[in-house]
Amino acid sequence: MTTELSEAQRELADNRAEIAELQGLIDGLEKRVRDGEAAEEAQQLAERYGLKRLAELRREAAEQKVKRAEAAELRERQETAVRAAAEELEALSPERLAEACEEALRAIERVQQLGDARQAAAVRHAQAFLDLGIRDRIRHQDGGWVVFEVDGVKYDTRQDHLGGRSLLAVIEGERQRRAQIPGRRAKGFPAPEPASHPVAQLLAQRLDEAQAAGGAKQPPRRRS
Repeated sequence: MTTELSEAQRELADNRAEIAELQGLIDGLEKRVRDGEAAEEAQQLAERYGLKRLAELRREAAEQKVKRAEAAELRERQETAVRAAAEELEALSPERLAEACEEALRAIERVQQLGDARQAAAVRHAQAFLDLGIRDRIRHQDGGWVVFEVDGVKYDTRQDHLGGRSLLAVIEGERQRRAQIPGRRAKGFPAPEPASHPVAQLLAQRLDEAQAAGGAKQPPRRRS
């Protein structure tokens, strides 16, 4: 509420109180005049009538002042609302959204390229192991399907599920899981479990570590 409106409302309240007080005096004087008391009461009554009328005029002026102040405040609020809408929506313009989408597309392309590069590398190295007769590293072979091991890590030419398309599915699944976390925790439930995919597990672990580093208290999550 603006100062102008507050002062106008206070002035109006004072006028109304003054009129109520005068009316009370007038009521008492009218009774005494009707009862035939001295003419002095009649004189006082006439004076109170005049004062009341003046007070009523001041009240009308105060009411108009309040209306003008209310209208001015409404215009100010409307202008503020228009400015706020323009500023916020301009900051979220289609151009800004397109820029964010472009960044997302580049990130998606990078994920696909990395995933597909890994899968191609697994196939290439598997073939090299076969060609070079490194049979002690081969854990499974069925036609073009090869599972081999390097430094205790197994690599699968078919079912590694780390290709670009699989990683994009992991990203969407983790995005949906994270979207559910605030609502579930607000109800006292633990965060939903991530998918069993190794990258999904790593993403969930990274989120837990980031939240722990930020000081957020997180309920323990069952590790699969």
